[in-house]
Amino acid sequence: MRVLLLNQTFYPDQAATSQQLLDFARHLRDEGCEVTVMASRRAYSDPSKVHPAEEIYDGIRIVRIGSTGFGRRSFFHRFVDGFTFEILLLLRLMFSRRQDLVVAFTSPPLVGLAGLIFTFLRGGKCVQWMMDLNPDISFAVGYLKEKSLVGRTLTAVLRFTVRHSDYIVVLDRWMRQRMVAHGVSSERIVVVPPWPVTAIQAANADHGRRFRERHGLGDVFIVCYSGNHSVVHPLDTVLLSALELRHNPKVLFLFIGGGLRVEDVTRFKQAHQLDNILQMAHQPRETLHESLSAPDLQLVVMGEAMSGLVHTSKIYGVLGAGRPYIFVGPRASHVGDLLDEVPYGFHVEHGDVRRFVEAIERAQALDTAEKADIFNANTGYVEAHCTAEHALAAFLSRVIHPTTEAERPLRAPTAILPGAGQAPSRA
Repeated sequence: MRVLLLNQTFYPDQAATSQQLLDFARHLRDEGCEVTVMASRRAYSDPSKVHPAEEIYDGIRIVRIGSTGFGRRSFFHRFVDGFTFEILLLLRLMFSRRQDLVVAFTSPPLVGLAGLIFTFLRGGKCVQWMMDLNPDISFAVGYLKEKSLVGRTLTAVLRFTVRHSDYIVVLDRWMRQRMVAHGVSSERIVVVPPWPVTAIQAANADHGRRFRERHGLGDVFIVCYSGNHSVVHPLDTVLLSALELRHNPKVLFLFIGGGLRVEDVTRFKQAHQLDNILQMAHQPRETLHESLSAPDLQLVVMGEAMSGLVHTSKIYGVLGAGRPYIFVGPRASHVGDLLDEVPYGFHVEHGDVRRFVEAIERAQALDTAEKADIFNANTGYVEAHCTAEHALAAFLSRVIHPTTEAERPLRAPTAILPGAGQAPSRA
């Protein structure tokens, strides 16, 4: 079977979607598929860097498409880069051979339409894999007005694309509800959550100690946000908590990653002269387990209006690292669902600095036995329910090798520990 994957980012970019797409491509390759990926020539974190136009990596053919290189400085710059990529991608597809299956992701938002047009002209199945949901996100954060001409046009394009594709892959039940509201029949929706992009067994104290030693972090209590610094993951509550704890030398706030809000963190740190904030760039996948193991407390952040629009996939890496975590965001979300199943996290509403600081203090007070319980529970849950093999097997059974069975939920909503959902460590 010939399979074509469409996404703006791919190897060697370090974005989460790029890494999960690589896992997906390898899985299809192992199934005997002939896999081609079409992605941007521009590097995700540094658009001035240009990747080779074509190459074979790990048995996967990569075809890279040109675009402008304004970067992620603003919504307008990202829009222009994405739009030029989509136009040049569509032109390249017009001269490409038929594929048995085309899977279009959502970076940039209209790439799915290009995949649908290609399959309409050449034949083959078309699958839309919704890593996020635009233009709905742009409406929620105020980039676009829903009733504007542009907003209505983009909504019409989204609905046309998802209604005419063979399958729609969503990441959680909240996103499934959004797709149904856009007119997609439920039998064509497949729920496939993301998975950790680092090996679970690699997350251990030795690797975390190496990370601390390499960066001179000593034994300080590290509260870490690792991932995309985006407007859909507002960090204001975290930053205000760092300000609240500025005189506590035992707590360090570590921010790892890139994105639009990196500069916001930098400006906040400089404006308040905070020595308890440390910033680092994206960590390579090969050493990601070290940066996930080093912190004492991980952070997962999701905008209040983002449930069903984005899926904060870093939660799986956090659980795989076996660390306690604070979730800042809406309880009615996929992370809220996980808090019910694996109750070793603290939930804090946006703006509640007092509760955030209290969660840090409670995490600091955990003894060795409690930390071991958290490690075993969180990593055990990921191993049982959230591996790439488990998720992609569900995709294969529904899309590559469909059966007449009714859709089954990908994960059973049962906790792996007695009393889950009532643990005293949850706030």
